[in-house]
Amino acid sequence: MLEEYFQDIVDVKFTAGLENELDEIAEGKVEKNKLLGSFYGPFEETLEKADEAIGHVELPVEVSDVPCELCGRMMVVKQGRFGKFLACPGFPECRNTKPLLVDTGVKCPKCGGAIVERKTRRGRKFYGCKNYPACDYTTWDQPQKETCPECGSFMLKHHYKNGRALLYCSNDGCKTRIDHPINQELEKMRQRAEAKRAREAEKAAQPEKERKGKKKK
Repeated sequence: MLEEYFQDIVDVKFTAGLENELDEIAEGKVEKNKLLGSFYGPFEETLEKADEAIGHVELPVEVSDVPCELCGRMMVVKQGRFGKFLACPGFPECRNTKPLLVDTGVKCPKCGGAIVERKTRRGRKFYGCKNYPACDYTTWDQPQKETCPECGSFMLKHHYKNGRALLYCSNDGCKTRIDHPINQELEKMRQRAEAKRAREAEKAAQPEKERKGKKKK
């Protein structure tokens, strides 16, 4: 569609020429607004012609294999503010929605169910058993199909903020986990989680009047 209606812009020569013109702006040889004006005039006309010719484009509907538990229709994949999710095609009669669960291909060590990718309310990614709440297995680290050479359990990949990643065995009792660097990181995460829960419990235990008084101060 871009090649059909915007041939000049997607052309490699246009990109190369624009880079040279930007260099000339930086060197003070070309005035910025003059360059933008010479580009936007023809572009605006091209955009209007393309808008009239293309019209409204309907995206193909991606049907999932998940039935709606409210009406029985097969749910479809929709794109929302926080990514893709499942929605009932019967809208507005049926407004059922649910998160789109991405299967990792790894089985849950507790019940044998599929471990799927999930997201917290704030959008942070984690992994948990598809059979939740019957099974409460969760992990922040990405399950791998690769297995541990020592015990045969699946491996987990821990991602650091600097981009480095570390593989380790998911079995807490495995010999390879003894003195493994990941144990220190997991202990820090556990301590941070406990401290957060303690703060939340302390805040919830405060009388409402006391909390309002602190806000005013």
